[in-house]
Amino acid sequence: MTKRTLSAILGAGLACLLLSAGTMSAEIQAHTLTVDIDNIQVQTGALMVELYANAEDYAAGHNPSASMIKPVTKTEHRLVFSDLADGQYAVKVFHDENNNHKLDTNMLGVPSEGYGFSNNAGSFGPASFKDASFSLQADAQITIHIR
Repeated sequence: MTKRTLSAILGAGLACLLLSAGTMSAEIQAHTLTVDIDNIQVQTGALMVELYANAEDYAAGHNPSASMIKPVTKTEHRLVFSDLADGQYAVKVFHDENNNHKLDTNMLGVPSEGYGFSNNAGSFGPASFKDASFSLQADAQITIHIR
């Protein structure tokens, strides 16, 4: 094999490698989800926000794809989740007014702190993943009303 032939083979291989790397990066989509949370009644504590990518983790309340804690200083807040892949997602949020890291309830089990779900689902109790989920295929913005 001559030096010229070897150089041509290496050049072609490098070109194929660069081309495939460009194709792979084009297939991986990173999206931004902007979550606006409003109707916050008390300006103390923190918003506990969790983003889930599957029904099992959502139902169990474990292994969120992303989460944030945002100190409450006003009646509305905006949070941004970035680098999200295409998929189905659902958001849970509760207003931890007393900073004890749990959703407080009364004697009947009814939440005594504010909460909400994506799609503003769950009018009568916790929202299911099916009711709260949405498809993320591009950058998106949602609003959750605290109740």
